[in-house]
Amino acid sequence: MLALQFPALHRMEVIQVPRPEVGPRELLLRVGSAGICGTDPHILHGMYPANLPLIPGHEYAGIVESAGSEVDGFKAGDRVTVDPNIVCGTCSYCRAGKVHLCKNLTALGVNIPGGFAEYSSVPAGQAFLLPNDFSLAHASLAEPVACCLRGMDLANVRSGDRVVIFGSGPMGAIMMQLAAMQGASAVIIVEPQAGRRRRAENLGASWAIDPAQDPPVEAIRSQYPDGVEVAFDCSGNVNAVKQCLEVVMRGGTVMMYGVCDKSQNIEVNPFWINDNEITIRGSYNNPNTMGRAVELLVSGRLNADAVVTHHFPLAKAEEAFRAIGSSETLKVVIDP
Repeated sequence: MLALQFPALHRMEVIQVPRPEVGPRELLLRVGSAGICGTDPHILHGMYPANLPLIPGHEYAGIVESAGSEVDGFKAGDRVTVDPNIVCGTCSYCRAGKVHLCKNLTALGVNIPGGFAEYSSVPAGQAFLLPNDFSLAHASLAEPVACCLRGMDLANVRSGDRVVIFGSGPMGAIMMQLAAMQGASAVIIVEPQAGRRRRAENLGASWAIDPAQDPPVEAIRSQYPDGVEVAFDCSGNVNAVKQCLEVVMRGGTVMMYGVCDKSQNIEVNPFWINDNEITIRGSYNNPNTMGRAVELLVSGRLNADAVVTHHFPLAKAEEAFRAIGSSETLKVVIDP
């Protein structure tokens, strides 16, 4: 079968590899669509730990080709999406209900072969059944939507809250929609790329700020002198994180959702946090949110068409990777 492989740091190639074997509790999927996550180029360039050589891809969906002898609930022809995060169930974090912090977490497309291939073998427990006619490209968004749901839950956005989101890439575009569903009275986007600002406005952003033209802190404080209830960083930029801290109101929440360079730090005044009762949170992975993500996507309440903007065949995977992050793209998917 054809697969994209990272044989070593800074190298990718599309190669022929054997079709994976399927164990008694596994499914063999014919991959229909696999999204490129920001983590994937981080893996490629050594900025995120992974096991190389590797077939990457952890946001994917496909059609069951065959099911192992001990699998119940799935059959050949079923459409499924995949939760890539396989937990041990026995470590102290798993037993405390914090499965996303599992000491022995194994992830498809990070530690073991993932979805940038014509076929993928996955544990049946990681698969979520889809309607027979549901778009596999939309289904490949289930994992990122599940991660966003976790961040939204932790941020505790309430009806009537004002929400600022720094960064309107794929995750920012999903977060923006979720905030609106939570009843936010205003969802403000801060995004330097014009194309992404236009997409955010088309998705219903209350206000899309170009930080090159309007310093975000001054602009937001001029409109909301007390600040906003919730500020998300979805950019992974430490300057944006600093600005989140500057626009949040007393008693508000800063959600550090974007993945910043681990070598970079910011200074925060402990007295200011205490005196203003600021909540600063991180959000990691997708604990127990995949089912909700699938329901949201299948219901059509989340506009998946607006998020999935570009498709590439597996043979053009390198071109697909070059396309991510541009002003005209949001989620780029590979359709094996």
